[in-house]
Amino acid sequence: MVFGILLSCIFLVTVHLRLGSSCQCLWLGLALPVVAEEKQTFFPSSVPLAVRSPTFNCWLDVHNGTNPMGLWPQFWTDNHILGWTGYIKVDGQTYHWLGDPAPGNTSMWLSTQVTPTRTIFTVQAGPMQLNVTFLSPIEPSDWAKQSFPFSYVYVDGKSTDGMAHFIQLYSDISGEWVTASFDTGIQWNSTRKNNTVYHQIQSTSPHSEFTDIAEDSVVYYAISSAQPNLVSVIGTDQALRLQFASQGPGFTLTSDLEGQIGNVQGEDGKLPVLAHALDLGSTDTIATVAWAVGLIRDPVITFGNVSRRAYYWSQYASIGDSIDAFMTDFPAAQRRALALDQQILQDALTVSPQYADLVSLGTRQAMAGIEITLSTTDNGNRFNFSDVKAFMKDVGNSQRVNPVETIYAALPALMYLNSSITGLLLEPLLEYQSSSAYGNGYAASDLGLLYPSAPGGPNASAIYGVENSGNMLILVLAHAQSSGDGSLISRYYDLLTKWAEYLGKNALSPAQQSADARDTVLSQTHGNVTNLALKGIIAIQAMSKISQISGRSDDAQKYMTMASDSIQSWHNLSFVSPSQLRWTYNNSTWGLMYNLLADKLLKLDFVPTSIYTAQSSTISTNVNESQFPLGPPLSSDSNLNARSDWTLFSAAAADNITRDLLISGVHEYASSNVSSSMFPTLYNVQDGSGPGPGMSPNGYASPAQGAVFSVLALSVANRTVIVPPSESTRDAPPELSDSSTGGGGTTGAIVGGIVGAIIAVLVIILKMTGGSLISCTLCSIF
Repeated sequence: MVFGILLSCIFLVTVHLRLGSSCQCLWLGLALPVVAEEKQTFFPSSVPLAVRSPTFNCWLDVHNGTNPMGLWPQFWTDNHILGWTGYIKVDGQTYHWLGDPAPGNTSMWLSTQVTPTRTIFTVQAGPMQLNVTFLSPIEPSDWAKQSFPFSYVYVDGKSTDGMAHFIQLYSDISGEWVTASFDTGIQWNSTRKNNTVYHQIQSTSPHSEFTDIAEDSVVYYAISSAQPNLVSVIGTDQALRLQFASQGPGFTLTSDLEGQIGNVQGEDGKLPVLAHALDLGSTDTIATVAWAVGLIRDPVITFGNVSRRAYYWSQYASIGDSIDAFMTDFPAAQRRALALDQQILQDALTVSPQYADLVSLGTRQAMAGIEITLSTTDNGNRFNFSDVKAFMKDVGNSQRVNPVETIYAALPALMYLNSSITGLLLEPLLEYQSSSAYGNGYAASDLGLLYPSAPGGPNASAIYGVENSGNMLILVLAHAQSSGDGSLISRYYDLLTKWAEYLGKNALSPAQQSADARDTVLSQTHGNVTNLALKGIIAIQAMSKISQISGRSDDAQKYMTMASDSIQSWHNLSFVSPSQLRWTYNNSTWGLMYNLLADKLLKLDFVPTSIYTAQSSTISTNVNESQFPLGPPLSSDSNLNARSDWTLFSAAAADNITRDLLISGVHEYASSNVSSSMFPTLYNVQDGSGPGPGMSPNGYASPAQGAVFSVLALSVANRTVIVPPSESTRDAPPELSDSSTGGGGTTGAIVGGIVGAIIAVLVIILKMTGGSLISCTLCSIF
C-alpha cells in the first residue's frame, strides 16, 4: 500500500516537472481537480471516448469549436449517434456533461486534454468544476484485458466557491449502440453481482452479417454497487431524465416501461435507456465516480469455417464475472493507464510537443482495430492456448479482414507496445497462404472482404503482388527481431522464400500498383513507382536476414546478392540529380519514400546513406508551408492528397529538420478542426478536406494511425531470435512468456524498471526542487 502511494507520488511529481502545464491530464487520475495553466493549443476534429474494437468505437465530434458538452457521441463513421448522456445536478439546477438531452443546461466547456489512453474534459457546472474522463484501457501485455471490449467514464470535481452543494449524478446509454436502425426490436435486462450493478440491451433478432454497426452485439452499462444512494433502472429517455432533473435530494427513478422488449425508438418517440444515478448529498468535492460501458460479440470472427471467441472468455466463467472484475479493477486500471501515458508521452516529448499530441490522438484507434482470439473445443468451453490469433478490420476504408498494408502501417505501434501482437495478426495470413487453398506465388492482400468473416483471399490480385509480398517479409522479420520469437520463420520459411523469389523477379520494375492505388483519390494508377520498388528490394534483404537467422547461409548470401544488385540498379534509375529522387522512373515527379522506414525499423543498414540524404533534400526542396500548410502530398501526382500514416513513416526515416517539418504538417491537419472526422489517414494538404462521412475510403479511425509511433519504434531494440527446429505447441498463454512484450518503451519496461528507478528518481526530484516539492506532495498524500 505504502509502495503504491509512493510510486504514485513520484510519478505525479516527475510528470509535473517534465510536462509543466500539460500535466493537467495526468493529475486528473487521482481526483485532484485543477485549472488549466495554459490555453489549449491542440483541437482535433473528433476525440475518442470509448474506443476498444472495430465495433466498439465511440467518438465525440467537436469540429469548428463547438461545445463538446452539448453534442451526442458518434460511431466512428460519424453518421450514427450513440445515445450516451451524463448529468450533474447542483442545488437543484441540472447540467449535462455529455450528450444533448432535454431537460437541463449545457455545462460550460473549459478545456480538453487527450492522452494515449484518455480524453479529459474540464467543465463548469454552476459552482462545480468537473473533470470528465473517458478511459479506454490499453493493456498490450495482458491479452485477456486487452481483448475485453469495455471502457470507463469517470467524474471528479470540486466547488469553485469553496462552499458545499447538494450534488446528484446521472448517466444512461440507449439501444442505438446495438443497431443501425430505430426500428430494430430490442430486449433488456438488469443484473446485480457481488460488486457491480449492470444493465444490458441487445437486438431481438441479432445477425452476424453487418457493415459497421454490430447487429449481433450486446451492450452493457455498469456501475459499482458500493456507490452511495445508488439508483439503477431501465426506462425511457424522456421519463428518466425528466424525473432526475425535477426531483430534489433523495430522488427516485421509476421505470415507465412495461416488460423487457420494445424497439430502439417507440412510436411515441421515446428510447429505452440503461440508467445509473446517485445522490452524493451536500459536499464541496466529488470523489471519483466511475461507470463502465462495453459492447460484446461472441463469437467475434469466423476464420475458415471455425468460429473464434475473444481471448478474455478463457479467464472468466461468465460475462457477469468479467464485468464485476472490470469494475473492481478500476483503481488499478487507472494507475496502469497513468503509467502507460507517462511512458509514451515522456518518449514522444523527446521529439516534440506536436509529436506527443499526434501519438496521444492515434494510440487508441491503432489498438482498437485488433481483436485477439482463441479457438475452442468442447462446444466452445475449452480454449486452445496454442492457437491464439488476432484479426484486424480495415476500419475507415472497407470490410477487409487483416489488410496487409494496414498491418504494415500499424507496425510501429505494435513494435513499441507489444510486438508479439504482430505475430498474432500474421499467423492466420501465413497459415491460410501455406494451405492448398492458396496457390499464388505472391502474398495475398487480406483474409476476406466481409468482416467478421475471414474465409481467406484465393482471388488475390497480382496488381498488389509486390506491395503485399514486401509487406509480409518485412512484417515477419520485424516481429521476430523485436519479440525474439522465430516460430513464424520456422513454420513458414518455404512460403517466405517463395515471396522473396517473386520479388526478385518483379520488385525493381513493379508494373503493379501500390497499396495507395486502393485510395482512388490518390490517383496512384501507374507502374514503376520508385517507393514501391524500394519496399520490394528492402524486403529481399529482409529475407536474407531471415535466412541468416534460420541458419541457412547459402540462402542468406543468395538474397543479399539479389538485394544488393537491385538497390544499385534502383539507385541508377531513381536519381534526378545527386540530391533529388524521382517518384517514378524516367520522369521528374517527386514523392515521399516512406518505405525507407523499413530499413531503419529492421536495422538492416542496407540502404545507402546517399538515398536518405537525397530523400530529405527532395522534400525540403519541393515542400514549403505556404504551398502545403498541412504538409506535403504523397507525391506530386497524388491530386494534392496525403496519407498521414505514410507522412509519419517518411518523417521517421528523414533527418531531424525534415522530420519535424513533416510532423508539423500532420499536426496542423489533426488540429485544423475544419470538418468532422475521426483522425483520418486521408486528406487534402491544402484545405484539410477528405472524402467525408459515409464515403469509402475515408480513413476515419483507421488502425493505420499506429504509424504515429514511427519515430518511437526506432528505439525498440532487436532481441536474440529463437527459431524452433520444428513447430511446437505452447502450454501457457503466450503473453506470459519473455517474448510477449516488445523492445524499448514497452509496458514491460515500465513495470520492470520502475522499482530500480525509484531511488534515482527521488534524488533527481530532491535536486530539482530543493526537497520542498517532494515533501509537500508526500505530506498531502499521506
